[in-house]
Amino acid sequence: MINLGSHLHRGHWYGWFFWGIAAVFFLYEFFVRVMPSVILEDLAKEVDASPGNLVAALAVYLWVYAPLQLVVGGLFDRFGTKFLLAGATAICASGCLLFGAAHNLGDISLARGMSGFGSAFAFVGAVYVATVWFPPSRLALIVGITTAVGMLGQVIGQTPLVEAVKIFDWRNVVLACGWAGVVLAGLVWLIIPPRPSWFHERFTEEDEVNFGIIRGIVRVLSHWHLWAVGLVSAVLYLPLSVVAAMWGNTFMEKAGSYSAEQASFATIVLAIGWLIGCPLAGIVSDRLGSRKVPLLVGIFGGGVSMLLLLWPSLFGYSGLLAVMFIGGIFTSTQVICFAMAMEVSPKSLHGTAAASCNFITMMVAAGLQVLIGWILTAEVTAPLLHARKVAGIPPAEQLASATPDEFRWALAIVPILFVVALVVCLLLPETAPGRAAKTKRDAPA
Repeated sequence: MINLGSHLHRGHWYGWFFWGIAAVFFLYEFFVRVMPSVILEDLAKEVDASPGNLVAALAVYLWVYAPLQLVVGGLFDRFGTKFLLAGATAICASGCLLFGAAHNLGDISLARGMSGFGSAFAFVGAVYVATVWFPPSRLALIVGITTAVGMLGQVIGQTPLVEAVKIFDWRNVVLACGWAGVVLAGLVWLIIPPRPSWFHERFTEEDEVNFGIIRGIVRVLSHWHLWAVGLVSAVLYLPLSVVAAMWGNTFMEKAGSYSAEQASFATIVLAIGWLIGCPLAGIVSDRLGSRKVPLLVGIFGGGVSMLLLLWPSLFGYSGLLAVMFIGGIFTSTQVICFAMAMEVSPKSLHGTAAASCNFITMMVAAGLQVLIGWILTAEVTAPLLHARKVAGIPPAEQLASATPDEFRWALAIVPILFVVALVVCLLLPETAPGRAAKTKRDAPA
């Protein structure tokens, strides 16, 4: 088979086209990821599930997604993107179709697991396409723009989805999303070319080490820097993975007495902060020639924002929107972590490095989603807290029965983790091109 991609070159306009269709898959995957947040109470009542059990079923998405990150990076390094991305899109769409027909926790778990499997290829795939068709100097910028595109999926998955569910019912909306994914899989197959033969010619003999997938994973994860960067990435991502994708809407309705539309719009404002902040974070990081400084600023500002969010009515609705937007701007510096992860790894393992960072990010996200659900369930059902209630609260009613204070205690772990991330980031070395080389030269022998 003739590889038409080998007749094309990096740095031209068509690189944006190839990256663009991969980024649309990331947008689609992000919509699928956050979709349950606006139908949480409906799902709990329909399948008669407690908050802990329901979120455990929904979190299968991330439990499948996260470990696969370790593999997908190596697969992209070995095989390129065309075939992997097209197949992944189709699997993600199939999970949506099954979710739309699910009537119990088992079906929901399987459906979300399928979507998580396909989605695992989305972000790393888009970034990997960028490494093929763009020069290294644009890496942080492209990662930022890619994440910003994903934020559009977050935006669509909030107020527009709330309105669509009211009109068409949640099952019909989810099924329509599934069929749209099938169409997208076909477009990915048609548009993205196979990896060009000249791709590896840019590596030096030192870079071009023939790592197997498992050996590459071990090589990347053997450095504490990657784990530290992954933890920082995970914490900065918590506003999206825990607040926006799962608990935020219900919490804001409970603790702030806001409507479903107001709560979902506040989540949209958070996503808009990320949408604007992600490209800016990449530009600022590249212009400053620093990864650590923007990250430290982002962690501090994000932590303060998440602390204020625990009292969503403190400054009124306008104040809540301001907190969400500012929090989104600060925490969007998370995109710098992927450039940092690649910069501490061999060039031939950039895909593995980005995926490993995403693995740590999503494992923490999945763990926190479930942990908060368990804490909330324990608080709602604790006899000492509900001594006046003669009978226990049925599982289907536990989420609706949760008080603002119970939600607040469960979500307090988020700002606490920002303090941990600040300490970890201070220990990390600078990895930005130029600055990292200078640090090595100035280091004592």
